[in-house]
Amino acid sequence: MSSRSRLYTGFLAVAFAVAGHAATILTLTPVTINHQYQQTTNSPCVIGDSSCQGSLPYTLLPPNVSSYDFTNATSPGYAPATLMAIVGNSFAIGVDVNQTVANQTFSAFEMLVNGIVVSSYQGGTVEVPPTVGGGNGNGYADYLLTGFVSLAGLNANDVITFRTAMPLVNDGREEFFLLQGAAVPEPISVVLTGSGLLGLFLLRKRFANR
Repeated sequence: MSSRSRLYTGFLAVAFAVAGHAATILTLTPVTINHQYQQTTNSPCVIGDSSCQGSLPYTLLPPNVSSYDFTNATSPGYAPATLMAIVGNSFAIGVDVNQTVANQTFSAFEMLVNGIVVSSYQGGTVEVPPTVGGGNGNGYADYLLTGFVSLAGLNANDVITFRTAMPLVNDGREEFFLLQGAAVPEPISVVLTGSGLLGLFLLRKRFANR
């Protein structure tokens, strides 16, 4: 193999590797319609409290704590097919906050595939008061997290997990549940292919200029 060919192959490998570790950025949006999104059997929790419905296994948040972090608020592992049977290829996470009059804060939520973060919300210490969407009662989303990668881009044997961090909680346990059909970025496979083709184009142009 010529030095030019080795350089070309190495460039593509780097382009694919970098793209594979680039997480999509999640957006946290308040829900403004009363009781628009409810936690139900068809919208099961991945992390939540004992009132969560549905057959999907979920992580029960600990009671009487002042904060959640990745050690006590990471979901079980799911196969892509398990989640796709519930939400299809695309989804959002509904966030039901449960608090007193004192403000709570929300710092992070992540989706991981085989232990690698593929979608991430990093809010620092964003305050999350109840919204119109949550209204009165347990099990209604106050916020939506959107921007998750499409499940269609994953392999059958991949393992999906979710985790969250809230440095200040002051009342009952929160619920984080799946919601079907939210708009999402392109699947991981498409992102990888697009990045590789872009790298190929740039490298080819570079050689042509020589």
